[in-house]
Amino acid sequence: MKASYIKKSLLKRVNFMQEHVADFVRNPGKDFTRKRKCPFESLILLLLTMESHSLKRELRRFFPKTGANVMTRSALVQQRAKLNEVAFPFLFYQLNDDLPFRRLHKGYHLLACDGSDVNIPPLEDDTKTKVPSNTKGVTFQQMHLNAVYDILEERYVDISVQGKAVANERKAFLEFVNRNPLQGKSIYIADRGYFSLNVLAHLIESSTSFLLRMNAANIHSSFIKRFKLPDQNEFDIDLDFYVCRSRKKEHLKNPAKYVYVKNNKEFDFIPKGDRTAIYPISARLVKLMLPTGEAEYLLTDLPRNKFDIAELRILYNLRWGIETSFRFLKYNMALSCFHSVRRDFILQEIYARIILYNLTMQLAHTVTPSCDSRKYTCKVSVSDAVVTCRDFLLYRIKNEEIEARLLKYLTEIRPGRLFPRKTRSKRFVPLINRV
Repeated sequence: MKASYIKKSLLKRVNFMQEHVADFVRNPGKDFTRKRKCPFESLILLLLTMESHSLKRELRRFFPKTGANVMTRSALVQQRAKLNEVAFPFLFYQLNDDLPFRRLHKGYHLLACDGSDVNIPPLEDDTKTKVPSNTKGVTFQQMHLNAVYDILEERYVDISVQGKAVANERKAFLEFVNRNPLQGKSIYIADRGYFSLNVLAHLIESSTSFLLRMNAANIHSSFIKRFKLPDQNEFDIDLDFYVCRSRKKEHLKNPAKYVYVKNNKEFDFIPKGDRTAIYPISARLVKLMLPTGEAEYLLTDLPRNKFDIAELRILYNLRWGIETSFRFLKYNMALSCFHSVRRDFILQEIYARIILYNLTMQLAHTVTPSCDSRKYTCKVSVSDAVVTCRDFLLYRIKNEEIEARLLKYLTEIRPGRLFPRKTRSKRFVPLINRV
């Protein structure tokens, strides 16, 4: 896929939205009907290419030729307020349709599902985003970004944004599974927090393959501790059991065969109060040993003849790609720097940053670095590619210059590198005191 085609696809969708602007504004027939300094197309491109600077500097960067007649900040706010909640999600999903996901592993799309907290400017009345801090009586505000990420394409397939105080990752996961837009077979790869019997049943009913990490058997709330597991460093066994809402003597005597779900717990395939129905589940449970000496348990329905223990180890390690993408989103695409306290404006910027990330990774995949003279294999540097992508979208780089610009900034791939994960508290970047 050529860089020119990627840009053309974006502009084509933006032009389509401009032609049908009534579907994407709050006041159809009124909004974006008069000639302004920042028409619909310019507004979308401005929001897509915003960085972490003040609004004044963002406007001067986007409108470099207007001089003293540059658009004011209040005018930009008025233009942004005209967009409805459909505009940017529509652009995100339509671009994914126009630029299809083709990379497969043994005939499967590899989809990592995870979430990340995004710090946002405070707004006193917003209780859905307010969470307590470690200091008594002090709160801060966050949104929770749930995402499905194609590991091979290095792009986001689907997202859902929730207030941190009301966030429900499993509910978001079920929405992702039920509306999977990709054609063909997919493998959903998720961490421990996503497992539940309800999620597992939905995955089975959707005929979607899965690879879920489980809590270790020695943890009190672990699901797998009910089963008799082999006393081995690594194993690969089959689990066959029934889910039910009854506690008959037969069920109590066989906790590994009959898994009881309380009436106050969600399980969509047995109605609450139904004491006769049972739901069969079959899956593989695999135990792996990590280099640190810790055990890792994975639950999957993948066929053993195609995906042995070594293959599952590789697949689950690939899930780390979505964690890396969150880092690029926050610090290279400026997801941690918002230009308003308004929640609808923040949602606009979240979608805009993710669209920019997808476009950046697609541009990076249009070139193949030659690393013959280097010790390690190389890839395009994402932190530099996003600068190139912004300039390309703003017509500062010509089509024929893209390849040379991307290949100028490379980074080495060093497999097997391990670093301790540093957990530090972060806060939003204030709207004042920005450069």
